[in-house]
Amino acid sequence: MTPAEEIDDLLSELAHLMERLGELFAEPVADPTQGSAQHHKVTGSPEPWHKEAAAAYFDAHAGLRRIEGDLIYVVSGASRPGRPGSDVHTRAASAAIRRLVRGVPDELARIVRDELARWVEAAKQVGDIGEAERWAPIHVPRGQLPPACPHCGTFSLRVAVESRRVMCWLTRCVDDAGRRPQGHLERSRYNLDTAVIRWVDGSQTYYREAT
Repeated sequence: MTPAEEIDDLLSELAHLMERLGELFAEPVADPTQGSAQHHKVTGSPEPWHKEAAAAYFDAHAGLRRIEGDLIYVVSGASRPGRPGSDVHTRAASAAIRRLVRGVPDELARIVRDELARWVEAAKQVGDIGEAERWAPIHVPRGQLPPACPHCGTFSLRVAVESRRVMCWLTRCVDDAGRRPQGHLERSRYNLDTAVIRWVDGSQTYYREAT
């Protein structure tokens, strides 16, 4: 999948999430520590709107229009006045990004892809959206180092608690295909205290798992 194709998918996912965020951010939050919107009368003084949802929504809202302007400049060499801040104009900016990104170098397209992915992840982490995976460091026996990323050599690997998906969290790290390194964590079939990360490129990383 090319960066432009990944951007298409991310823009579609982000549009769906922004609709959900827009429905949430006008609702007060009864328990800010849980990020749960109130749908019934409560006593006390809850937040007058869903700040968590609003922050994620407006970050993406403004960011899409900014990215469109940046891409227009790269493709045409000329700047253009920014779009107004309405939903209609933001959707138009999103549609323009789909077209413009096909005319820029892959390196820039990957930067756009990564920024869109951050907004998608931020939206999923909003309490009332609740779609984000929970990530944790890879656990190894006390005194041992965790497995290093095979591409950047740092100890930045994290595992999704539910899905066992593994990803390198160093932002600038990419695999040979130009993507963030990803794999899946499994227990070794032959040694119960050994785990293996099977990477999408077919390589494998073995390490001793904490019991």
